[in-house]
Amino acid sequence: MLTIHSNSTIYVFCPAHIVTGGIEAVHQLVDKLRTFGHDARIVTLPAVTNPRLLQYRNYDVAFADAVEDHSRNVLIATEVNPKQLDHYSRIQKAVWWLSVDNHEVSSDRFDFHSPARAAVSHFVQSAYARQFLQDKGVENPHDLSDYLHREYLRDLHPPKNDIVLYTPVKGSEDLLRPLITADPTLQWRPLKGMIRKQHAQTLRQGKVYVDFGSHPGKDRQPREAAVNGCCVLVGLRGSATFPADVPIPDPYKFDIRNLQSDAVLSTIRECLARHGERRHDFDGYATTIRGEEERFGEEVKRIFGVQQQRDQPRLAKATRNTWVYMQQNRPLTVIRGLANELLPLGPTNLARQVYRSLTAPKKN
Repeated sequence: MLTIHSNSTIYVFCPAHIVTGGIEAVHQLVDKLRTFGHDARIVTLPAVTNPRLLQYRNYDVAFADAVEDHSRNVLIATEVNPKQLDHYSRIQKAVWWLSVDNHEVSSDRFDFHSPARAAVSHFVQSAYARQFLQDKGVENPHDLSDYLHREYLRDLHPPKNDIVLYTPVKGSEDLLRPLITADPTLQWRPLKGMIRKQHAQTLRQGKVYVDFGSHPGKDRQPREAAVNGCCVLVGLRGSATFPADVPIPDPYKFDIRNLQSDAVLSTIRECLARHGERRHDFDGYATTIRGEEERFGEEVKRIFGVQQQRDQPRLAKATRNTWVYMQQNRPLTVIRGLANELLPLGPTNLARQVYRSLTAPKKN
C-alpha cells in the first residue's frame, strides 16, 4: 500500500499530444488528486514544451519535466508504459490498468515474475483487469475507474432517428461487415473521425449502438451511447463478458465465436421499432454511468487520502488552461483548437475547412 505524506509528489506518466479515453483518465486522476490537496503532476512521454490540450481544459493539471526519485513520492505508470518504472529505485510505484489487451500486445510489458514486482501497487479500471491481475498472482488490486466527459452528460434530447451506430475499430470490422450487407434497409453509421461534440450529437440522434470490438477495458463508447438513450449491443469479449463492467441485459450480449447474424439483426430491428420501450432496458446502466465521477472521487480518497479539499470552479480551470494553451501554440493551431472546443458544431466545421485550406501543401 502507498504511504502518502504532506510533502509527497504524485507523478503520472502520460503519452504526449494524444486524445484517447485513457489519456483523459490520467487527466481526471491528476485533477482529483489536486482537488484533494495533493501535489500531483503529469510527466509526458516524450517530454514536450506544450503539453496542454484544449480537449482536457476542464481538468486542473500540472506538469513536471522530471521525476524526483524519493521514497516519499509516488510514480504511476499505465499498462502501456510500465517499464518506465524501472528507471527509478527509491520512489513508490504503481501501475494503473486501464486496458488489458493493449498491454498484452505491447513490447513494454510488466514483468510479473520479477522479485521487485511485489513492491508495485496495482489499480484496476475494470473487473476484466482485476481478473487478469488475479490470474497473474496479484492479490487485491485497488479499484480506480474513470468517468465520462461532461459533454456526454448534457441533458439534451433531440429527436431520435432510425440509425444504427457502430465502432469500426478494435477488431470489429469482420464481424460487422456481414450484418451491414445483410439488410440494406438499415441505416448504419460509423463513429469515426469525429470531434467530441460531433460524436456526442451523433449518439443523441441514434437509436442503436453496436460494439463487437475487443473491449480491452471498461470502454467509454458503450457508456456514452447508453447514457444518451441508445440501445447497446455488444459482443462477449474482454470487459463485455463481465456484468460489473457492462451491466446490460443478457439478450443484448452476443457470442461472437458463433455469431448468429439473424439474432443480432432481429434485436436491432426490435430496438428501432420499439425504441421508446427498449431504451428503458438500459436505465440502470445509465444511472450507474451518471454516478461515476462521484464514485471515482471516493476511490481516489481511499487510495491516496485527502490533504485538503480545495474545490475549484470548472470555468476557472478551463480559462486558465485555455490561456496557457494559447501561449504555447502557433496561432493557426490555437484557432483550430478554440473552434473545435468552443464554437457550435456548424461554425466548427467551417473553421476546420478553412484550417485545412490554409495548411494544405501548395501545388506547383
